[in-house]
Amino acid sequence: MAMSPEVFQEVETTTCLLSGVSSIASKISRAILSVLLFIRFGILLLGCKTVWLDEEKDFLCNSTRILCLPSCLDEFSPISSFNLFSLQMVALLTHSLCVACFARSTFQTREGWIQTQLRRKKVQFNLHVIGLISRILVELLFILTYYKITEGFVHRRTIHCQSTFCEKSVICTDVNSTVKNIFSLCMCAASGISAMICLWELMASLPFMQQMNSSSPTQVTHKKQRF
Repeated sequence: MAMSPEVFQEVETTTCLLSGVSSIASKISRAILSVLLFIRFGILLLGCKTVWLDEEKDFLCNSTRILCLPSCLDEFSPISSFNLFSLQMVALLTHSLCVACFARSTFQTREGWIQTQLRRKKVQFNLHVIGLISRILVELLFILTYYKITEGFVHRRTIHCQSTFCEKSVICTDVNSTVKNIFSLCMCAASGISAMICLWELMASLPFMQQMNSSSPTQVTHKKQRF
């Protein structure tokens, strides 16, 4: 039984929200991206209840000064991994919302010049490519930011604090550094896989984009076949 336009519209919008890519992308890519989204949410939720629940409490320093511990924690981790990856999820969901809004606008029943232009396959594929590129940039940006903060993807367990609020030779230890590193590396791996999937979709779309750009809109009557 064929779906009604309203049901089809809702399905397409939901798919775009979960995967972060348009319906032009292959079904397997959208499925993997949707699964990775749930995995990321699960990691953040589990980490929020465990290792990132009270980071200051799990950060120990051999100092008696009140301001020493928070200043050393800022030196050890300027940005919490949880805050960084939460910000990443906000950015990705905002990107997905933009993609979903565009997908929804292509199924509006009201005719007009803008709607007609949006329905053109050439415009759709151009925006599809832009969405993929922006998604790749967001993923890589946060991976590089995490690499810059940790100076090599892995937080050190102990540091020699150089804060002026501490005595000399103060050593601080992050009790949950191992688990935090595991959770953070899982988030980075999910970002890397998502970026590679989007890059693969981008490379698969470029030949068809070139064919469409070299042809007039009336000559392009077939739709891209994806699995």
